[in-house]
Amino acid sequence: MKTYTYPVLAAFLASTALASTAALAQTTDTNPQVAPEMGEIVVTAQRRAESIQDTPVSVTAFSNESLREQNISSAQDLLGKVPSVIVGPNGTQRDAESITLRGQGQTFGAPVGVVNYFAEVPLIQGSVLGDQGGPGLFFDLESLQVLRGPQGTLFGRNTTGGALLVGPKRPTQNFEGYIQGQYGNYNDREFEGAINIPVVPDILSIRIGGKYAKRDGFTKDVGPEAFGFTDVCVASTVGCLAPAGRGPGFAGKRYDDRDYWTARIGILFTPTDGVENYLVAYKTKSDTNGTGTYLEASNGNNANLAGLAANLAYLRPFVPAQSFNPAIIQGILARQRELGPRKVALNTDTFFKVDITSVTDILSVRLNDALTFRNIFGYQRMKQSFAWDLDGSIAPILANIPAVVTPGFAAQYPELGAAGSSYQATNLSLITEEPQIQGKMLDGKLDFVFGGFLSHTKPEGFQGTGSFNVGNLGGTFAKIDTRSTAVYFQATLDLGTFSPALDNLKLTGGYRHTWDTIKGSRIAPAFVVIPTASAKLDTNAPTWTIGLDYQPNRDLLLFGRVTRGYKSGGFNASGPRVEVLTFQPEYVTNYEIGVKSDFRVADMPVRLNVSAYNLDYKDIQRATADNAPNGLPPPASGFDSGSRVFNAESARIRGIEVEGVIRPVTGLELSGSYAYTDAKYKKYTLIVAGDPRIRFKDSCDGPVALPASPGQTVALDMSCLPFQHTPKHQFNLNARYSMPLGDDVGTLVANAGYSWVGTKYSLPVSTIRDEPDAKIDSFGLLNLSLDWNGLFGSNFDARFFMTNVTNKLYRISSTSASSAGTGFTASIYGEPRMYGTSLRYHF
Repeated sequence: MKTYTYPVLAAFLASTALASTAALAQTTDTNPQVAPEMGEIVVTAQRRAESIQDTPVSVTAFSNESLREQNISSAQDLLGKVPSVIVGPNGTQRDAESITLRGQGQTFGAPVGVVNYFAEVPLIQGSVLGDQGGPGLFFDLESLQVLRGPQGTLFGRNTTGGALLVGPKRPTQNFEGYIQGQYGNYNDREFEGAINIPVVPDILSIRIGGKYAKRDGFTKDVGPEAFGFTDVCVASTVGCLAPAGRGPGFAGKRYDDRDYWTARIGILFTPTDGVENYLVAYKTKSDTNGTGTYLEASNGNNANLAGLAANLAYLRPFVPAQSFNPAIIQGILARQRELGPRKVALNTDTFFKVDITSVTDILSVRLNDALTFRNIFGYQRMKQSFAWDLDGSIAPILANIPAVVTPGFAAQYPELGAAGSSYQATNLSLITEEPQIQGKMLDGKLDFVFGGFLSHTKPEGFQGTGSFNVGNLGGTFAKIDTRSTAVYFQATLDLGTFSPALDNLKLTGGYRHTWDTIKGSRIAPAFVVIPTASAKLDTNAPTWTIGLDYQPNRDLLLFGRVTRGYKSGGFNASGPRVEVLTFQPEYVTNYEIGVKSDFRVADMPVRLNVSAYNLDYKDIQRATADNAPNGLPPPASGFDSGSRVFNAESARIRGIEVEGVIRPVTGLELSGSYAYTDAKYKKYTLIVAGDPRIRFKDSCDGPVALPASPGQTVALDMSCLPFQHTPKHQFNLNARYSMPLGDDVGTLVANAGYSWVGTKYSLPVSTIRDEPDAKIDSFGLLNLSLDWNGLFGSNFDARFFMTNVTNKLYRISSTSASSAGTGFTASIYGEPRMYGTSLRYHF
């Protein structure tokens, strides 16, 4: 055992010993002056409703009240509030939220490692960015649950990182509802509400809700004149140098804004005792100005863009050579640093649009006292388009120049339509079907569920892949059709069935087999010749769970489990080489032990949950840049650039997670969490093709000479690389104080939270020597809120909130390509201080 594992193991054992001793020794306290016991939190981590303290799974849950008090209105707001969870933009799109959990997140071009669910249905995933579900999901909720670790048996899609379960508030038999308005800085205007109508008592009830949010952006475009230019190169079919290809820029435009609406309806129909049908549907539309990307650094290699020297003569009408002059780029960088991240000048008219429709139907039929049949059907449709300025500068280093296509391309692929002028377009549908039987046997000593899962993600024509080639005139479209079929079974048996001595010792076992089929085709509409190609990948794998948990009393749970996870392979839509069109699945085995406990210390109620895990990965999916000769005759000959997903041989991730709550006095609750994550590759070999333009490539063994011929390859040891978006340490502290002031005045609730995230890295495939700016420094955020509930004895609640109280300037993501030909790093910075007030009326 290596020395760094001792502190983790010691901390876990000490926490377990403390919790076990206190829980076993405690007695009932009858003193009415002491703080009340912890309330029960119900979760569905095992596909059945049970107390979080009785669930042998690492899970964090939020009620609708706690979401509101902690100002959690999107996945991004979970950053630092859940152990081992990092949420940030995918690539350079702030609107595309990506979750990393225990070191597993979104690898560009691969399936997500953490699946989001809404009403038990996995959300549709964007074809380029992998974002799931769109904005506006986090309102009018029953609960929000974060499941940590592989979900290999019970849940719809296989994941290796975890799952986010979003549970909308279901219709009830009461006439009730609320309406809320909010106003804040940056002209933030938000309105939401819901109404619940029992149409036919005890038979039919409806809940209708909606939310609208609009806020000005906090990053301002100052225009080209602030950088000493009179105009910019704009997206045009005639290129940059012709008059029609120049423009005044976008001075005054505000990036990082918010503009969306969402509407939802839920219908609960219970025609007879034992039959229930719950239908929930929502529609979401968002249309923002896109992300204010910031040019962070440049190493002066801009003149070495892939194939630029050979291609300039061919592309000169479209790409001005001075755009890549290192001296000009350094001048732009110097001026940008003077202005800071909140003021930029981009040469692309950026935007981000998404349109999502979702329908879920859950039928439940109680067959008898022991068996219940459930069927969960889902349909979703996502339309998404966006334009970004990847380099974050006024120069067209890697900006969009759409509509430049090979003559005759539109006629050859008429189904592209308007998508032919944008390289980032998504139009997908997802259908899921999950029948299951849930039951109890042996006088309730045996709980089980078995069922099947089917999903089909269908592209409506070719989709943009987000890839670029030299001069921004290349790019690929792809159609990737994905089908998944699975059968599963899981049961929990109380071994007290066999002997009273084994009461409350439970054995859980589960098995699932999944079959995945991925069919992909890609085309390249631009001048740079990327071969049209198709491929099919069929994979299947077993996944399983086995665990033991022991509950000696209602206040203590000890558990251990081993789970096998699997994530399907896929199709490489963005790479220039046809020999690597597909990549294989990744596999993980998770070994985990934990304790959940409630006890008292000096009459103070305490809740302490601790878990320790070791994840053993095989064939872990990673993305890398990829180059290949373009096959064009001189002077246009050169290299195409793209990206591909491949499988690194093996890795392991170890960690410990602690969550605690203490109530020192009535009304005061102190809570916190901590996560330690130690991620390391055991074997990681990157095969790199020869490139006459690049003499050396850095590896963990130092610089390695590359062969001159693209037909030759060299193996690089990259096992020293850090994991992407995986800080070693993170913690959260929260204080909540509730002060009743009487029925005629109301109740004040003050909330203060501090979250700290350690150093992490934004790039998964380059050494730190190559990409020093991929390192994102640690940061801490302080958030405050004050609620006045039951305002002067009325049905009104007033609220004031402030996030990032100290106005901390911090990076949350970057695109680092300093060692590549482009030679730049662009960053996204977190939100500045936000504050506002809201008023809610409930009835």
